Amino acid sequence: MEFDEQQDEDSPSSVHQYPDPNSAACSINYPWLRKKNGDSPPASQQASLGFCEEVINDEKGWELRETWRSGILDKSLPYSVPVSEYPSSDDCLGDDENISDGDLQVSAMARTNPPGASQGLLSGLPTDRPQGNCAKAFFGRRGEAQKGRGRAGRGAKGVKRGLRKPVEPGVEFKAHLSEAVMAFTNSDFDKAEMFTLKALQLNPEMFQAHTLLSEIHAARGDKEKALSAAWNGAHTRPRDTEMWSRIAAFILERDSDDREATLRDAIYCFTRIINVDKHNVEARYERATLNRELGHKRKVVTEYEYILKELPHDMTVLRHLAEIYIELNGADRALQHYKATIANLQVTEPDQAATFTWSDVNIVAELYGFQRRYTEGITELKRLSRWLLGRRGDNHWEQCDDDDREWDFDDHPRRIEIPAFKPGIHEISSYGDGLPLELRIKLGIFRLHSEKQYLTEAITHFEWLDPDDTEDGAKLFDYPDLFREAANALRGRQYFEEALRYYEPLQRVSDYIDAAFYMETALCYRAIGLKTKAEVCYKTILEYDPSSTEARVALWNMSKEPDRIQSGTAGTRNLSSVFKQKSRRRFGVLTSKRGQMITIICPSSAFDFRADPTPPSSNAHLLHLDQESAQEEEVQSLFNRWQVLANQRHSNERDDAAWFEAARLLLRTFRDNRVFYPIDNHHKFYGYSRLARAIANRPKYERDALIVKSQSIIETSDGDQIVIPDEYMGISFTHWLDIFLENGLSLAQSGDIKSAYEVIASACSANVFYHSPKAMLAIHVCWFTCALLANDDETLCNIARFFMMEYQFATDGYHLFTALNRLCDSQYHNWYNCGPSQKFVLRQIKAMDFSFLAEGPRTSLLQERASFATRDSNGNLIQAEHFNASLLMLYGHILHTGKSYPYAVNYFLRALAVEPCNPIIKFSLALGYMHWAFKRQAENRHQILMQGFAFLMEYYDCRQDSGNYSQIQEAEYNLGHAYHMLGLVQLAIPCYERCLALCDVVDEDYGRSSMENFAQEAALALQSIWAANGDMEYAWEVTERWLVM
Repeated sequence: MEFDEQQDEDSPSSVHQYPDPNSAACSINYPWLRKKNGDSPPASQQASLGFCEEVINDEKGWELRETWRSGILDKSLPYSVPVSEYPSSDDCLGDDENISDGDLQVSAMARTNPPGASQGLLSGLPTDRPQGNCAKAFFGRRGEAQKGRGRAGRGAKGVKRGLRKPVEPGVEFKAHLSEAVMAFTNSDFDKAEMFTLKALQLNPEMFQAHTLLSEIHAARGDKEKALSAAWNGAHTRPRDTEMWSRIAAFILERDSDDREATLRDAIYCFTRIINVDKHNVEARYERATLNRELGHKRKVVTEYEYILKELPHDMTVLRHLAEIYIELNGADRALQHYKATIANLQVTEPDQAATFTWSDVNIVAELYGFQRRYTEGITELKRLSRWLLGRRGDNHWEQCDDDDREWDFDDHPRRIEIPAFKPGIHEISSYGDGLPLELRIKLGIFRLHSEKQYLTEAITHFEWLDPDDTEDGAKLFDYPDLFREAANALRGRQYFEEALRYYEPLQRVSDYIDAAFYMETALCYRAIGLKTKAEVCYKTILEYDPSSTEARVALWNMSKEPDRIQSGTAGTRNLSSVFKQKSRRRFGVLTSKRGQMITIICPSSAFDFRADPTPPSSNAHLLHLDQESAQEEEVQSLFNRWQVLANQRHSNERDDAAWFEAARLLLRTFRDNRVFYPIDNHHKFYGYSRLARAIANRPKYERDALIVKSQSIIETSDGDQIVIPDEYMGISFTHWLDIFLENGLSLAQSGDIKSAYEVIASACSANVFYHSPKAMLAIHVCWFTCALLANDDETLCNIARFFMMEYQFATDGYHLFTALNRLCDSQYHNWYNCGPSQKFVLRQIKAMDFSFLAEGPRTSLLQERASFATRDSNGNLIQAEHFNASLLMLYGHILHTGKSYPYAVNYFLRALAVEPCNPIIKFSLALGYMHWAFKRQAENRHQILMQGFAFLMEYYDCRQDSGNYSQIQEAEYNLGHAYHMLGLVQLAIPCYERCLALCDVVDEDYGRSSMENFAQEAALALQSIWAANGDMEYAWEVTERWLVM
């Protein structure tokens, strides 16, 4: 079915039909005068109006002051003039309003008054017919109107079509209305209402009488009647768009139980406005909004389409239109509108193009996603993102269809490989860090759903969510919806283990935990064989919703399934291979021979997670033991060969290759044992037996109840004792760790840094090492050594965070972080002062400050306790014992490298308060102030420079008083360089010369290698000064004396 032929669910009739004001029931009927006849008022008259009036008597007489918020009445109404001066209808009405709607009123009265009721204007009045001159004219026109407006009389001669002029009010009408005004000003509302109704009986077409009646009811506080009177009065001025707009606003403000009737009445008002002015965009927009609430989606589409013709490329309307089209499965039409708008904005002025935001890029991506055009969506998303980031001309990235290296955080290692890419042309923030996280996750989802299923690229995007970070301020708490989207996408493509990595952190966000979440998580657990965790999810659903049929059926189906391996990392991909290996071993068949690659070498008990109800026969049991013994001998033989080759591998390349092969086979044997790699790293290793594995999978409170007899023996509550093994396949865990670390270091030295990281990460994930502080220390030392070999500053920062967390508030941890970043020879030091590093160090400072807060401030800052990471032997969190100047200096230098000099100075001053005699802190303060003075935003440069030089001279004095010639030379050079930086070369030259004079003393006292000598730096500075001043003779002399090797 075509889109245009679709019908709304609740609007089977024509969707483009609106009530015609020329045929609507707009009769002047007041419901409070008809209740005794049993008639119910129409919905359009059940409204409320929020306005009030104030009557003021002063020396000049009386006047009526209107105090309505918006004022729906004509404020030029001459209530205070005498009766003789009351203007005629022709004088007080405009040209467009000076027409009569009497024909419409008469025909409407004929429809609304029940049979046998009075034919007067108001059925509650004593008379049944209009009185005075108005009556003849009123009913006399009725026949003319019927004659002129009937089907046969449309072309009759002498009959004017359309609305006619109203009848003159007459003397009697003016007298009644004047009495009503006088009574109203005297607060006699009953008398005022009576005279007003008499005036309306004489001439119901006068707008002033209706507005006065509305004011009377408003003064009484009866908003329903006030709005009903105003509604009827508006029909006497059918072309007053402002009046209809005000009435619609007050209708929508009323508190009515029948919301649908209220909306329809408001739509009627906006329809009257549109019939007068079809180009009124505001009225069409409001009518579209109300129809949207009523569920008339196709009417909304028609309205927005018309508005777009009046206001081409209006982004607000376009966003609403795209939302409706998506609901109506018409995403392609919305996409066409967006393409036309984008093409128009890209050739307009920048201020006009600014209306296109990241939200619109997200909508365009959604439109492609609804049509399952993922490849086109990826291309368009990246193209629009480049445009918004100011890189519209970088079209060479469109050639990279298979990856998203353009949006990596750093230029290295992938972005720099593109020949057309030139670093420095655009800001680094216009690449990876400039792409909003929402669009990055959508890009990953599109990669996952594309034909080739780029899992690696998708995971790379999803990793920006940092699912391992669960501290305060983590992205988990800011973007839980993105976690859910990423997990759902991975689950939909059957990457269940990867999906769990984003499902499990969501358990910390209560707002995103519902029955659907537990069902999705349980599905992933079942897919990878974790039946116990899946069962917990289903039971959690039933605990809160016992009537959940879906959870009960899933539990029943799961109970009928065969037991599966409780694996956490191999998942469904390894299940078939594991069962094949088990079946082969039951028949005594080994898949590998000595000297060849071993596919899986481990005891079958490591895979058998289900209790066999029938005990094996004695022959099968003996065969099983023989197979395990043969496998163990094979692994030990391979280990002995590895040790022999370790001493010989540097002598020739052949032994080196054999050593790598032996190490690879040994590590594969260890990593294939799922006992060492549970789904949760917090599950400790208790052994290979069924009981030991069952204890490891118990809840934490049950594991804490275990009785520790010794370091290797534990006892359960049932009295069972378990001996925790310290070896695997006859090789101690210490030797296994040596294999991991030596292999990782060797791979890094050979240039295969990716494989080195994988080996070390697998060692870190093994539970036998994860719970050993000594092993984790050795692993991370090896890890940052590999990162140094690869000049990988990102990995260095991440590894250094481990030492700052594991040994919190220890000065050496902060020194190590600084030293590793200083030793890294990377060309781009972005990770030292990047956002994650800065936030991490700031959390450390907050935790330190929290340790010294009084009880009162602590009550309001309890969330900072989450930043404490180190525990003592009793499991209690360790707090800071004193303020750590190294931590404050570290954060200050991170801010300094990010050019946030005023904030850096703040933390340097805090560090100076802790160590007031430290010359490095004073030197850092001097640099901070001087660089601050160079910034454009600096208000008083002279004062800031003087503050910097004050600290610089204090640093200079400290170095001069130390008696260390190397430090004295350092101070001379730094002082000279500061003068040189300010252009004060006449002051810098003596400092540089004193630095050169100390060169020989430093070499004699401390040697050439033990201390740093600044002579060459000072000589180079002098050379540049002399050369810049044209004294080439002195420049050549300095060069020949100090700079020639």
